[in-house]
Amino acid sequence: MTLKDKQHWSAKSEVKRDELKDALAQTLDWLILRRREAGMALGAAVILGLVAGLFLYGKHSRQNAAWDKLSLAELYAYSGKPDQAQTLLAQVAEEGASPAAASLAHMLEGDLRLPRGEADLALAAYEKAAATAPEALKPFALAEKVLTLEVAGKPAECAAAAQDFLDAYADSLLAPMVHSSLARCQLASGQGEAARTALQKISLQYPNTPWGAWANSRLQPPATPK
Repeated sequence: MTLKDKQHWSAKSEVKRDELKDALAQTLDWLILRRREAGMALGAAVILGLVAGLFLYGKHSRQNAAWDKLSLAELYAYSGKPDQAQTLLAQVAEEGASPAAASLAHMLEGDLRLPRGEADLALAAYEKAAATAPEALKPFALAEKVLTLEVAGKPAECAAAAQDFLDAYADSLLAPMVHSSLARCQLASGQGEAARTALQKISLQYPNTPWGAWANSRLQPPATPK
């Protein structure tokens, strides 16, 4: 699994904990809003507690089921069984029990479609992922979109998407990779000066990194033949 894969799949645990915290907060809000209806009667309190418990249990169970399906889909995907993976990913996305799991399902769908040459379907999957993703996962979906536009041979769209990413997530760990894609797509679309500016920024902002070294090599004038 690549570093990029590890980063966006390792974000699942943090997001999953946030979802449980949100469920608890929503349950407390539900009880507070209805405290007058419940009154101070013990029977009403017991009923409200039971309803709240069922609400929380049901939501948490649906979320756990979504994460379980996503984990199984990952296993199928990395075991060379993309069709089985796609079936589970579609279920996770359609059921919508967990926005984070649904977003990751869309991203994995894109990862499966791109090697098959289905660039447009992969792009659609990444766009859905970005639309449903919690903030912690959104940069991963948007970065996937940028790289897919580059692979699909759409340099102008790639450059625009990359610039949007950098405007929103300049401090992201994914920014150097997206910045490099921006420079390549600008070169490919004939934006020579803009590409040179991007390369200079990469060289300055990411020194002593593979991206900085790559930018420096591209900024060097071509060797004069002897």
